[in-house]
Amino acid sequence: MLSQITIFLDVISPWALLLYFFIKIKKARRRDYIFWFILFQTIINTVSIVYDQYLILNNLYLYHLNCAVSFFILTIYFSSILNFQQSSNILYGLLVIFGIFFFVNIIKWENLESFNSNSYSVASFLIVVYSFLYYLENLLRPATIDIAKSKNFWYVTGLFTYYAGSFYIFLTFKKLTFLNIENLRLVWLTHNVLFLILCIFLARGIICQLLQEKYNL
Repeated sequence: MLSQITIFLDVISPWALLLYFFIKIKKARRRDYIFWFILFQTIINTVSIVYDQYLILNNLYLYHLNCAVSFFILTIYFSSILNFQQSSNILYGLLVIFGIFFFVNIIKWENLESFNSNSYSVASFLIVVYSFLYYLENLLRPATIDIAKSKNFWYVTGLFTYYAGSFYIFLTFKKLTFLNIENLRLVWLTHNVLFLILCIFLARGIICQLLQEKYNL
């Protein structure tokens, strides 16, 4: 029973978070890049699970799409919150380089019928680097607010936890599928638990946003 629930965690978690976002957050505040990240994850993960569990179709091309769009959204998000000199230009440059690598990877190494370990692991590594830059920036600048009351702190911490925790899973998952190991399903269930943790952190960030709106009225 528990394992069955865990299979659907990457669908249940974003749906719950998205519904909470729609109920609690004012329409004007839904321009938040994290909202678009949650919305995309909800749609892509739902379609993916329908393909895999019900239609019994190959859904691996959806993982390629998920990787590319998620990295695009999150790079723009980090460029909006980082204040280091030239940080936006650097992040957009990395986005272009990643885009080139992403398409070369599909053509040369990991086509749309295989899991894209290369692009997922590179994207995860870069998002972890973005997160470290955010933490470094907050350590270097004078503390003007309680960081634990900042929505971005919780958003970034969730993203860091998920992508750092999933890095090795992404890096090795294609190889593990070829080896056809017995515990392969357990590996992806671990990923789904990490995704649930991400959604919990994002929910905490949404609560911070609600409190800011309440006291700024």
